[in-house]
Amino acid sequence: MKKLFAFALFAALVSGIVKLVSTQKAAWQGLSESEVRTKLHDKLDTKIPTEKVDEMADKIVEGMRKTGNLGEEAPGEA
Repeated sequence: MKKLFAFALFAALVSGIVKLVSTQKAAWQGLSESEVRTKLHDKLDTKIPTEKVDEMADKIVEGMRKTGNLGEEAPGEA
């Protein structure tokens, strides 16, 4: 009985993590480059230096561009 309970708890934990990751991925997918950079600066600017945030943003934007998850800039944004 303990093994069944432990398995059910493990399955619920994995399911919750998968749901959280997919929700976060959906929130970032399709954002334009400027939106990604703004969102990163808003989240990380108080925690790490600005130049590090810029480096991270460059890497994240490049990775999103390679995977095709980066949206198009609006005509007035660029």
